[in-house]
Amino acid sequence: MPPPLYRVRLRLRAPLGTPLTSGTLFGHLCWAVLEREGDARLQRFLEDQNETPWVVSDGFPAGLLPRPLLSPALRTPMPTGASPSAVADAAAARKSQARRPWVKVEDFQAIRNGLNENALVPRLAIEPSSSSLADVRVAHNRIDRRTGTTPKEGGLFFVGEDWRFADEADGGLRDVYVRTPASADAVRNLFQSVGEMGYGRDATWGRGRFDVADVRRDAMLDSPTGNRWLSLSHGVITDGMRSPRYRLVTHFGKIGEGMARRGRRPWKRPILLARPGATFAAEGDEPFGILLRDVHEEDGSIRHDARHVAVRFTEALQ
Repeated sequence: MPPPLYRVRLRLRAPLGTPLTSGTLFGHLCWAVLEREGDARLQRFLEDQNETPWVVSDGFPAGLLPRPLLSPALRTPMPTGASPSAVADAAAARKSQARRPWVKVEDFQAIRNGLNENALVPRLAIEPSSSSLADVRVAHNRIDRRTGTTPKEGGLFFVGEDWRFADEADGGLRDVYVRTPASADAVRNLFQSVGEMGYGRDATWGRGRFDVADVRRDAMLDSPTGNRWLSLSHGVITDGMRSPRYRLVTHFGKIGEGMARRGRRPWKRPILLARPGATFAAEGDEPFGILLRDVHEEDGSIRHDARHVAVRFTEALQ
């Protein structure tokens, strides 16, 4: 039996400088273990991942899941003699649907036993928040380390931050799914520690703060039946993941400030990962993906979590 699946609902209290991605969240959980219980406990935490895993999803807008990648549907041909405007409207509607990246949890539950593109597309959702707060551009200026001052020319650059915590329509709520045999209280306490320390870039400036609003076991989403799995994480494709459908992204990770203070280079090796929404058939038991080693040139103890939190569904013929 796989470990239980928990839904951790976070309430953002500050902007996010770094998206809530699964591998980065796992790294912050490790830092929380280190800060609370010391280096020896962190080493045991990592060594125990096979027996007592903590597999983490990305963070999603509350009540939403990533769009599953399914077999393409046959396109219904336009009626003979359709006007150019009707053809253009149909094409625009298809493009609009293709850009919808989410499905509501309750809609996924309703169609998961016979899921295909024809059943999914009418239920696809958009994120319920203001786009003006989704990517706020913040100006920074480079420091010349020789002089300790900003250059007169060419030093200005911009970084993106997610300010949707302040959007009333969004509510600042994010759902993270965790598969672990640990108790709900243990999950709550460790995530709360991350929220108090701050997550991601510029946490020392107050970015990435959140509270844990709720932790509950999600037995309904964690269905025991289905012929395929939906990944909720950024992870690698491993041998037991058969007939996968996925989209790739290159992850350019950095180590935490604590490791950097020990004299380590800040950059990890680039890693090619499948995005959330990947689907696959399974051969064998969970976990899928792997906790990667050798992701840093100087320190072999540094890891990257490329495992998948995955839930079952049945893909049906169209």
